[in-house]
Amino acid sequence: MESAELLEKKISILQEISDAIVVSDNIGVVAHLILDLAINFTNAEKGTLMLINERRELYILAARGLDIQFANTYRVKIGEGIAGTVAKNRLSVLVEDIEKDERFKGKTRDRYKTKSFISCPIVSKNRLLGVLNINDKKDCSPFTEDEFALLKIIANQAAIALENAFLMTQLRVKAADLEEINRKLIDTTVIKTEFLTRVSHELRTPLNSIKGAIYYLEQSEKPIKSQQKEFYSIISNETSKLSAIVENLLDFIRLEDEARLIKKTEINLSDLMKEIINSTTLKTLLIRKNIKLEVDINESISNITGDKGKVIQFFICLIEGSSYYLESGDIISITINENEFVEVNLTLSRRLPEQLIPDLFSSRYMFQTDQSEEKLKLYLAWMVAEIHRWKLNAENKDDIFLISLTIPKSTREKTEAVINTTMEMFIEFISEVLDLNICSIMLIDDLTGELSIRSARGLDDEVVRRTRIKIGDSIAGWVALEGKPLLIENLETDPRLGRKSITQYSTKSLLSLPLKIHDKVIGVLNLNNKKTAESFTTQDLYIASVLGERVSYFINRLYSGEYSENDIKQFVTSFDSLLNAEKRYHKKNSVIRDLMIRIMNYFEANEEEKKLALYISMIYDLGLMLIDESVLKKKKFIPSETRTLKNHPYTTVGLLNSFEFSEDVKKAILHHHERYDGSGYPDGLKGEEIPFISRVLSVVDSFCAMITERPYRKAFTVEEALQEIKNGASTIYDPKVVEALQGVL
Repeated sequence: MESAELLEKKISILQEISDAIVVSDNIGVVAHLILDLAINFTNAEKGTLMLINERRELYILAARGLDIQFANTYRVKIGEGIAGTVAKNRLSVLVEDIEKDERFKGKTRDRYKTKSFISCPIVSKNRLLGVLNINDKKDCSPFTEDEFALLKIIANQAAIALENAFLMTQLRVKAADLEEINRKLIDTTVIKTEFLTRVSHELRTPLNSIKGAIYYLEQSEKPIKSQQKEFYSIISNETSKLSAIVENLLDFIRLEDEARLIKKTEINLSDLMKEIINSTTLKTLLIRKNIKLEVDINESISNITGDKGKVIQFFICLIEGSSYYLESGDIISITINENEFVEVNLTLSRRLPEQLIPDLFSSRYMFQTDQSEEKLKLYLAWMVAEIHRWKLNAENKDDIFLISLTIPKSTREKTEAVINTTMEMFIEFISEVLDLNICSIMLIDDLTGELSIRSARGLDDEVVRRTRIKIGDSIAGWVALEGKPLLIENLETDPRLGRKSITQYSTKSLLSLPLKIHDKVIGVLNLNNKKTAESFTTQDLYIASVLGERVSYFINRLYSGEYSENDIKQFVTSFDSLLNAEKRYHKKNSVIRDLMIRIMNYFEANEEEKKLALYISMIYDLGLMLIDESVLKKKKFIPSETRTLKNHPYTTVGLLNSFEFSEDVKKAILHHHERYDGSGYPDGLKGEEIPFISRVLSVVDSFCAMITERPYRKAFTVEEALQEIKNGASTIYDPKVVEALQGVL
């Protein structure tokens, strides 16, 4: 029979994990809370929660007691190592002494001080999500059967909590897709208006000429034959011009404007086909016509590059268009394979008449109102293939009809698509951090050597598309040439500039910084128009330079091929969470920044330390934004909420992990809630074991919190807050930093 203590612990686990689902739907927050529960209930020092990626590898999402760099880079395939073996077998294991356990003979564990561990698979509805590992009890004793039972419960409940978080992430992705579709609809409306204006302008002259010629002929009772021929000639010529204009305008609307709307990203074909198969419209059509759709695709097929909305449109139009030529009981088969290209074959279970094939993808159906719209859909599918520069072919083969699509696997094109997506994310993050209306990232084109805008906020789309700047020209070109940042407080008074203003900017101050890889300039980061309309300062320059270094670091790793397709997917998902957190972030006031820089100056810190301190002061509590707002407003917390709040340094580091290369930055954020006497969290560091910037941030964060009004208390006066900080010197705070605070106030 179970002991009352064990039963109580099991109930407590169920309660805390159910509370966790309410506290946050972010995967990182949930993972850290689950790992903390596991470590707490087993009295362990080390542990990891690992998830499985698309390459069937386990990676560490949350870790305790392990080196940050190791946790970020560790990967193990299913079936390899201890965690991989547990994942493959889907069986939880308790090992009291690995040296005596036959199941893991020959396996090494050199990162751990004891020989005992517990490892449990996390499985939801027969789908492997990951593995939960717990190592090294604090008293160095082996793990017990009771602890094993508790950990299995945690792993089972973790599956539910993580599945819920995964679904919420997918929902956010779908919401973003819908937002992008809405944007394209707006853009399409604009293009339609431009098209109609162009039609009106282009047709006016020839129509007026024809109208004038006909009027003359009608008014003349007996026109001279030579004049008659002349006017007939005018009518004929102008009619030919009209035909040519119409054709040109149709070409314009068919391809040029489609190309303007295209936005290439990396696309997982396996996921895309699942989405298409589940399309309600497509299902209804196939059921109505009694046509069966079969899809065969390798799950590990490489991602392709394209406009996701257009590619979905391509497949749906291709399937629906093909169905026009089929009868009840026929089959459409789609197979996707990979060699030096990605090959898509759509097979119809019957041949088509040979005379139909040449015009199968023709646009002539656009003008035949009596034709089925399904014929037009084949033309629309062809158009998508054309704007992507994919090769589309159709032919009868034996007893079937085959439509084949060849998609090039261009590493460079994939990289450029990722650059487009990620630079948009970086620009949004930078504009949120620095509170900007206008900013842009320009990169140097390898072929032309010119700067072009890869992502922008606040600039007209036409400006973004058409801007090309030679190295040395204008402000951005000068920054690229010199490789130095340019801070302009006032355009009108700066002697370096021969201009009074720049039309698209509403303020007179701007900041432009070079983006470099190994001292080579690859682009420029331009910042304009603060929302406050204030001028840019040296502090802004410090923060922007650190952010620019992170952009350059990411681009370098991307061009070097260090990111796998799965890494990119994780990056985009993580960055999306980061952006959502930054938009909610409330610690953007200048008081924290000002105190940080003044204290760093007090200690005569070097420029690099001051830059990092300012940067950290802008982002250190982002992890709190992943927690439900109602929890953050509480005065008292239940245990699961307290545990979640204490995990926010880990979740902050997790948000930044995809591009933050500085271990000093990560450690400073991770340990800013440590106490000088060692009673803080997460690791109980004390004294100068705590990173210096963490000690400064601890004082500044507490002081600023005290002088800010809360729903449950009034704001402290500066004098009251300072006294409270002084009372905590040597216990909570570094006494030298407390002295510095007093010195700079």
